[in-house]
Amino acid sequence: MAVLSIRVPRFTLALAALALPVALATASVAAARPAGGANPSPPAAAADVRGGIGIAAGGELQYLTPADLARELDGYARVGAAWIRFDFNWSGIERQKGVYDWSRHDAVVDAATARGLRVLGLIAYTPAWARPPGTDNKHAPTDVKDYASFVGEAVRRYAPRGVRHWELWNEPNHSGFWKPCPDVKRYTSLLRLGSAAARSADPAAFVLAGGMSPAVDNGCNVAPRTFLAGIYANGGKGSFDALAHHPYSFPAEPGTPHAWSAWHQMVGTSPSLRSIMVENGDADKAIWATEWGVKVGSVDERTQADMLTRAYSLFGSYSWAGPMFTYTYRDRDSFGLVRGDWSPRPAWAAFQAAALVR
Repeated sequence: MAVLSIRVPRFTLALAALALPVALATASVAAARPAGGANPSPPAAAADVRGGIGIAAGGELQYLTPADLARELDGYARVGAAWIRFDFNWSGIERQKGVYDWSRHDAVVDAATARGLRVLGLIAYTPAWARPPGTDNKHAPTDVKDYASFVGEAVRRYAPRGVRHWELWNEPNHSGFWKPCPDVKRYTSLLRLGSAAARSADPAAFVLAGGMSPAVDNGCNVAPRTFLAGIYANGGKGSFDALAHHPYSFPAEPGTPHAWSAWHQMVGTSPSLRSIMVENGDADKAIWATEWGVKVGSVDERTQADMLTRAYSLFGSYSWAGPMFTYTYRDRDSFGLVRGDWSPRPAWAAFQAAALVR
């Protein structure tokens, strides 16, 4: 198959924006932020969202010191992020059944919304009491009803704080996050019960099916398009308002035709995630890229920045595209817009330029 080629005239502005002085871009972004760090009012409803640019922060924010959390989130605001995705870690919040410690997550949510960031909450990972003995928190829950109960508690608590968008599990098609091996039937049950609990707790809740990892069918891991077809086959239609996906493709460019590329599986092959959604009557639903990034080392830092610009341009050209989240802000496993010492990589300016366009 030929390399995917899509003309995106409106995104030629992104390339021009890269030439702007960083100070000018920063001033433009700051002007769009609430003054004085005031808390914005929660949205009246979690309507569908098209476009937007965010940071996928992972599961570490709630463990940062207050000073480091403030420094990190101030960086998100300066670089122009509109969204933050971070883990509402079930295994850390409900260590004992029915006993909840929300304090660390309250602090992150309040700090993020004070900076004008919208929160996408990822609800995942199983506490010890809800999984088989001797397993870790990436093991699937023994009873998915326990997960759904936690979803309801989380949504009920954070809707008044303005969190209305929820992703149910992380990369359930990969054994790294759904042990011992992915089970699409079981995941679909979790999705159906979890989305029902979320909507019961907050009728305006916006639910995303868990973002899928790059994978090929190998007898354990399940390719994204195979997994999505299985969700529909097991009655998952109607249980999500948008599909989350992780269209990593590095070191290849987004859109290049490699079977392992999650971007290629999203739109460049047949069937694709997009064509499966259309065939199942979900053409009106968006795909959110809730994680995407480029690992430094697989490419150099300048190439990382160039790939970020092209990825946001290409993804933004799709009429069905939701927000796109870059993993991550500060270096983790050689991903990140800034290095471990907080110094910006070239990708920082590339992200800021993309934010000005989107």
